Amino acid sequence: MAKKIFKIIGTVLLWLILLLILAVGVIFIIDKVKDNQEWQELDKAGYVNMVSVGDHNLNVCLKGNENAAFTVVTMQGLNNMAYTVEMESITEPLKDTYRFALVDRSGYGLSDDTHQEQTVEQMITDYRTALQNANVKKPYVLMAHSIGGVYASYWQQHYPDEIKAVIYLDPTQIGSLKEIEQEISERHADFQMYLSVICSKLGIDRLFFNSAEYTVGLQTEEQKQYAEMLWGHCPMSWTVCSEENNYAENLRKTADSLTSNDIPKLYIDAGAYTTEDIKEKIAYSGEIAQKAGIAAPEIDILESSVDDRLVTSMHEFFEKNIQTYIDKLGNVTYINIPGDHCIYKHKPDEVTKAVSEFLDKMQ
Repeated sequence: MAKKIFKIIGTVLLWLILLLILAVGVIFIIDKVKDNQEWQELDKAGYVNMVSVGDHNLNVCLKGNENAAFTVVTMQGLNNMAYTVEMESITEPLKDTYRFALVDRSGYGLSDDTHQEQTVEQMITDYRTALQNANVKKPYVLMAHSIGGVYASYWQQHYPDEIKAVIYLDPTQIGSLKEIEQEISERHADFQMYLSVICSKLGIDRLFFNSAEYTVGLQTEEQKQYAEMLWGHCPMSWTVCSEENNYAENLRKTADSLTSNDIPKLYIDAGAYTTEDIKEKIAYSGEIAQKAGIAAPEIDILESSVDDRLVTSMHEFFEKNIQTYIDKLGNVTYINIPGDHCIYKHKPDEVTKAVSEFLDKMQ
């Protein structure tokens, strides 16, 4: 009797495993079909320009005035798969005057994923090779957001002859690593990130993809559609995990090598340093979370916690970290546009105006 029960259980488990494999296979095939359809649509819309960097390809989307005096190269933050579309808040108003090369790092957007270790040296090598093979002439103006700012600092420090100027969009600051040493040293890709990569490769992530979370804040329905395609194509990658594992070391390498130089730099800081600005930032975050259907803390409670001590701590953070970073960079034009970390989406008109005025001086 017991053997019969075990046999039945074994048979049921076997069928469940076979059904699971079949389901995953069907999901995988559907995902690849959708990938192909989306690729074709993105290609027609002008977002695809694959360029070899050796054993894999990067997407170098070229937009704007082909006769411009120089090219602005964009560098996205960590795990931003739709930066090419998001940057249209800046590139579209300026496309008649300037040329833009929107380069996706390995494992981002439409660029190939790779198991190469994502050290800052490797990423800059990929950027430089992709631009060279895409026939984008030097010198470049780098426009970098978040962790992309760290890579831009490394690039302009080690290859200054290639860089005409740098635009920092609320960058990860590396002015005083001692202040955040414990935090950055603990950063690494966890089990959930690796599991997300596997689910991404199999197409399972599409089943749970909340498009509103990744497209909220974009200006047009068309942009939201293309951004959703890019996120659906690659929600997570091996290179993002590698970047996370190398996060602390990449910051240290860049900080240790940083010395002041005369390359013009625009530093747009989205930090909030007054009571009104902090409350506005909190309200905007709550609005975005609500539109994306994400649970968020009570905004009224957060706003009521804003006091003089918080304002003072923000000013202290600025002096210890951001001001120190600016001093190390040298030749910086500093602009404060209080708001969300993705300030180019939160206040695109103000950011575009600042970028335009800065680029005009480079002509």
